[in-house]
Amino acid sequence: MLYLSHLMPDDDTAALLKEHGLGLETIEFSIGYCLDDWQAKAAAYKERLKAMEWEGPLTVHGPFLDLNPVSWDSMVARATRERFAQTYQAAWELGTRKIVFHTCFVPMISYLEGWAARMIEFWNGFMSDKGTEIAICMENVFDPEYEPLLAIAQNVEHPAFGLCLDVGHAHCFTDYPVLEWLKRLHPYIRHLHLHDNHGVQDEHLGIGQGTLPWKEILGFIQEKMPQADAVLENSARDCCEASIAALKKFGIFQQIRKDW
Repeated sequence: MLYLSHLMPDDDTAALLKEHGLGLETIEFSIGYCLDDWQAKAAAYKERLKAMEWEGPLTVHGPFLDLNPVSWDSMVARATRERFAQTYQAAWELGTRKIVFHTCFVPMISYLEGWAARMIEFWNGFMSDKGTEIAICMENVFDPEYEPLLAIAQNVEHPAFGLCLDVGHAHCFTDYPVLEWLKRLHPYIRHLHLHDNHGVQDEHLGIGQGTLPWKEILGFIQEKMPQADAVLENSARDCCEASIAALKKFGIFQQIRKDW
């Protein structure tokens, strides 16, 4: 299934959703304070979707700013768990299929030694009382290496837990080629964030507008993980149109998209 991140104004988002038959990934809960009254926020978002005349599949992007699942400060760790729990409740209320949470790894603040083991402990605890109705996908951002994410995916013992690979983040924040991330992590990837950049900063350009090796990336997805969900994370309509055109050109749009 191909989704669109709700990064654009509602009018542009609604037009693209209808024209191309896309799912939607909401960022309404991606900053913690938006969850202070998650019930009201979820109700308001439902009204926005109604005004957009859209009723398709929905995924939720969870909060990440100032949060850290494995903080050495117990109050920060507790706040993170509470915000994630509130996101889960909001997602349930919205009838979502999936939630994406960042790893919240920050270079020079987080340290890799022991990090994966503590993340495994956190996620096993968080998922212990969860069913399989909502999938949880952990997304790379500033993560410098893929091996810790692989260890987490292999050791979180819950069928609804998996990974979200953001190819743009892997391209500009690490020294490892994006294709290497895909090859190592693909058995655990349930969700993809697709956008382009020039390898220096996170630009959220349309596919083909930066320097990612899309022929190889999309070829691998088509061969090894054709059923993966993918989200176009473009913040401008022209970038999104470029991404959709590129997917059609590469012949993968039909493989990702499914009927509602």
